[in-house]
Amino acid sequence: MVEIIPVINVKTKQKFKERLKILSGFSGTFQVDVADGIFTQWKNWNSPEELKKIKKIRKRFELHLMINNPEEALPLWLESYPKRVIVHLEVVRDFSFLLQQCQNWETELALAIKPQTKIEELKKYLPVINFVTILGVDPGPSGQKFNWNVLKKISRLRKDYPNLDIELDGGVDEIVIPEAIKSGANILAIGSAIFGSENPEEKLIQLQRKFCQSKFPN
Repeated sequence: MVEIIPVINVKTKQKFKERLKILSGFSGTFQVDVADGIFTQWKNWNSPEELKKIKKIRKRFELHLMINNPEEALPLWLESYPKRVIVHLEVVRDFSFLLQQCQNWETELALAIKPQTKIEELKKYLPVINFVTILGVDPGPSGQKFNWNVLKKISRLRKDYPNLDIELDGGVDEIVIPEAIKSGANILAIGSAIFGSENPEEKLIQLQRKFCQSKFPN
């Protein structure tokens, strides 16, 4: 079944708090984006010290690390108790270290790739992990235009790995969602299409009702 994951990707701590409040009645998993301004041109508000103080969200969110030094930064971010950590394959230097750190905290490790990265580069890790994130935009801010070519990657991955969790993240809206599901994405990370609407709470409920009963191809 399809899962929708709201994405928080903001410039200020105040905006982060506002979006957390919007999600106060949401019982599912949400995503916290971390953009360092090095791996990405965009730098958002991100503070592991502040995040770990918010105990009510522990094990309820996935952490998307769009950063240049995941091995150095990961231990501190894990102290916030994410459910899952998504690291970009393009900057992984020591996969075994990242995996061991996540296992120590009982946190799932996932790998993400940019639109330009070939899925073949993921395949050697798939015997070990069961979750990948395919970006539909370049790593950075919410609200970018979706790259439709990434759906071909999802279709190929779904064909070769029928039990893999495949998340599509970036530029996902109501036009993209049905095509993403047809291609085989079973998890949809959505930012601006939810938080840019007039009523984000209602928009999230509407998207869940419309799409979360959908079945992705077997």
